[in-house]
Amino acid sequence: MLTDRAAQMVIFHALIKHEGFTSAAKSLNVSVSHISKQVALLEDSIGIKLVQRTTRSLTLTEAGEVFYQHCEQLFNTVKAAQMDMDSQRDDISGILRVGLSQSFGTLHIIPAIDQLRQLYPQLRIEVHLFDYKVDMIEERLDLWITNNEDLPEGYIAQRLADSQFVVAASPDYLIKAGTPHVPSDLIDHNCLIYRSRERDYTSWAFDNGQENLSVKVAGDYSVDLAEAVRDAAVSGWGVAYLATYLVKEEFRTGKLIQVLPEWRASQLMPFYAVYPSRKNMPKKLSAVIEFIKDHIGSPTYWDENLKTCVELHR
Repeated sequence: MLTDRAAQMVIFHALIKHEGFTSAAKSLNVSVSHISKQVALLEDSIGIKLVQRTTRSLTLTEAGEVFYQHCEQLFNTVKAAQMDMDSQRDDISGILRVGLSQSFGTLHIIPAIDQLRQLYPQLRIEVHLFDYKVDMIEERLDLWITNNEDLPEGYIAQRLADSQFVVAASPDYLIKAGTPHVPSDLIDHNCLIYRSRERDYTSWAFDNGQENLSVKVAGDYSVDLAEAVRDAAVSGWGVAYLATYLVKEEFRTGKLIQVLPEWRASQLMPFYAVYPSRKNMPKKLSAVIEFIKDHIGSPTYWDENLKTCVELHR
C-alpha cells in the first residue's frame, strides 16, 4: 500500500511539475496511459478529486494543491537521499549531467571532454547547452558551468575563472570608419551588441588607471550568441567589446585589431561551477570541477595565449 502510494505521488508530482500527461510520461520514461491510470487510481483510493482536466489544461483542486505539496516534499527527500548515497561512493563512474553556457561550453569545455573521459573511463558526461537561468532540479542537472550571476538559492557557486574583455574591430572597418582614440569616440561608431533575454551589453566600461568611464553605445546589429558578435567584428561590421575567451587567432592573424589599448575594458565575466549544497559532495562531481579548473588555468590559458598580441590590463 505504502509503496504504491509513494509511486503514485511521484507520478502526480511529475504530472503537475511538467503541466501535462505527455511531458510527465516522458520525464519518467513511462507511457501516457500509465500516468493517466495511476492518477485515476490515486483519486479513487483517497476519494478526492485532485485535478480538473480539460482537453487543453490541468487545474489543481484545493485538495490537489495540498496533496501536491506533500508530493514535492517526498520528491525532494528522495532526491536528497540519492545525492547523499552518491556522495558515499568512492568510484568516479555513472552519469554526470552538466549544463554549460553555450559559447563558453562549445569553445572551452566540450573540446576537453575527451581528455576527461580518458581520465575517468567509467564516467558518462551528458551535456546541455543554454544561456539562461534554469531549475537545476527540474532539468536534472548535477553541475552548471555558467557566467550567469542570477544563481539559484540552495546551491553553491564556486568561482572558476574571470574572463577579461578587449575592444576590437577589423582593419577594413577602421580604414572605413576611422580609429577611436578615447572611449567617448565610440558614440560615433557602429558598435556590435551582445543582447540576450537576461543581459544587455550596451554600456561599455573602461578605466585607464586614473579615470573610470561607462559609455552608452549603439549600433545596427545585436545578437544573442557571443561568437556571432566576434564574427561580425571580423567581417567588418563594427566595433565589438569581446570577452577574451571568445578569441583564438583573430588578433595574431590580423583579422582583428585592438581598439583603445591604453584603456582597460573593465567589465569582468566570472564563470562559476554551480551545484547543490550538501554535506558530502559526490566524488565524480568534485573530480570534474577540479578537472575544469585545471584545464582553464589561472591566469586562464586563453589570456596567456593573447598576451603577446593584445594589451590586457590586470
